[in-house]
Amino acid sequence: MKNQVIIDDTTIRIMFENEDEVSRFFKKIMRFMGQIGFYVVKDKEIKKYYPTLTNSHRYGRYKDLKFKSNYWNRDIKIDFFQDINKEHSESGFYDFHKYEKMPYLIRKQYELTENKICEFLKSEGFKITNYRNEVEKGEEFIINDYIKKWHHPQKEKFDISEIEGQTAEICNSQDRDKKILYNGRTKYFRDYRGYLARGVIYHNINNMWWVLLPSGEVKNKANFELFDLKDTDFRGRVAFKNVPREYEIRKEQLALCSIKELENELKRRKRK
Repeated sequence: MKNQVIIDDTTIRIMFENEDEVSRFFKKIMRFMGQIGFYVVKDKEIKKYYPTLTNSHRYGRYKDLKFKSNYWNRDIKIDFFQDINKEHSESGFYDFHKYEKMPYLIRKQYELTENKICEFLKSEGFKITNYRNEVEKGEEFIINDYIKKWHHPQKEKFDISEIEGQTAEICNSQDRDKKILYNGRTKYFRDYRGYLARGVIYHNINNMWWVLLPSGEVKNKANFELFDLKDTDFRGRVAFKNVPREYEIRKEQLALCSIKELENELKRRKRK
């Protein structure tokens, strides 16, 4: 695999053939982000909760456009987002279709930033593929996500029925009631307003699962949010308690960490 770049929604993923290049280029592109106007610093949330990962994570801001960036293995990822609140998103800056939801001026600022980054990466010899130019929905979105992500073995188009019945590691594959989750099964969850919803599930990464709704929309849910509807389950809206944003961010970061990273963090805490 030659060095290449994939743009998906407002995420720019830079992939390397040689792992030794990654940390050096991460510093280089963060310097470039500063040169085009972004204020780039260490990610405070990572520094606070996962200090051993501080050097591989950065946070940047230019007016209302922000990004979080990190590198791992052979990848560098830059996630762009806007200021988030409950009115705009149910899952923070990891919400999907961020590009479509951006206000006009912020979207134009992102487009300008993306163009500058692409020109820089082209000058460095990267091949660039922009998946945002391709309309993806429903099964197509999940299939292409499997192809694009390094932690899935699929590297070319496949029929989604081929992965039905598969599950994840045992610690990430149990629903709310400790039942094993399998690709292609229908599960219930509550949306961000507390209403019941259901869809067909497919494993994403770690304990996160894609949920394909009948409308074709795709949600990203943790394993413990999924369940089979019981007679004892309340059918109406359940009002959620107001959870501190600090806790939500911490939970989101945990969901993105690999098992190895979590094990290293536990070891670090034990040493303290």
